Amino acid sequence: MNYYIVVFKNTHDAMSAEKKLNELNYKFRIMPTPTSITMSCGICVRMDDKEHIDSILKNNIIEYKNIYFKEENEYIVVE
Repeated sequence: MNYYIVVFKNTHDAMSAEKKLNELNYKFRIMPTPTSITMSCGICVRMDDKEHIDSILKNNIIEYKNIYFKEENEYIVVE
């Protein structure tokens, strides 16, 4: 299954993002950050909806470190 993950610098940014995304009624899931990507923050946001990712990128809705697209067994940097 393909999906996006939003990775954060720290847990504070992750929790702030969770609050903001809930306010906007975005569909997402909190999950452990894959260690193959980063060790900076242990949690990330998983999103399946490309429109929500585009909105985050375009409008700087939340502070994040990177956004990745998971395709098969590989994580590809989106930004």
